[in-house]
Amino acid sequence: MASARRLGLLLPLLLSLALLLLAVSASGSMALDSAAAAEAGDGGGAPAGEPSAYEMLEGFGFPRGILPEGVTGYTYRPSDGAFEVFLGGGDCEFDVDGGYRLTYRRRIYGNVEGGSIRNLGGVSVRMFLFNWGIDRVVMEDAAHLMFYVGPLSQAFPADNFEESPRCRGRGCGGGSGVGDGDGGAAAAGVAAM
Repeated sequence: MASARRLGLLLPLLLSLALLLLAVSASGSMALDSAAAAEAGDGGGAPAGEPSAYEMLEGFGFPRGILPEGVTGYTYRPSDGAFEVFLGGGDCEFDVDGGYRLTYRRRIYGNVEGGSIRNLGGVSVRMFLFNWGIDRVVMEDAAHLMFYVGPLSQAFPADNFEESPRCRGRGCGGGSGVGDGDGGAAAAGVAAM
């Protein structure tokens, strides 16, 4: 019972990534190369005049907090739903309430189709001495997402993801993690579960 509750604290963060991927798929085909990403600075992975990944999410009704700060680019291939999201500076890590560490790899990938994400790679959560990846994310309705992590699943309200968390360590511009006592306001909506 306690382990399911702890998993429930982590799933909102993992879900945020899945929502980003859904938004990218709905936006059509958009690819940003490394030169364009470098020009973008902190613009969420978009060249001047193009929507950032964060603005893209907001344009589709998703909260920006489903994606951590530090996106430098993304690609989407409509023919099979394959996508990639790129974070600057390497892997992005932050601690979440409950003593868990969430890791977004520099490259996050998977397939998006019809309200679901499958074959997701590049996102893990450290729990019970193991790293667990998200297997699938499904939009249950406009206000809820269902996340699948191994044999477990959990639904979460979309409004838990109002602000993007800041990473610490090697990637995502440094800064504090979620729930570590310094910078928690940047991700208060994410860690509220």
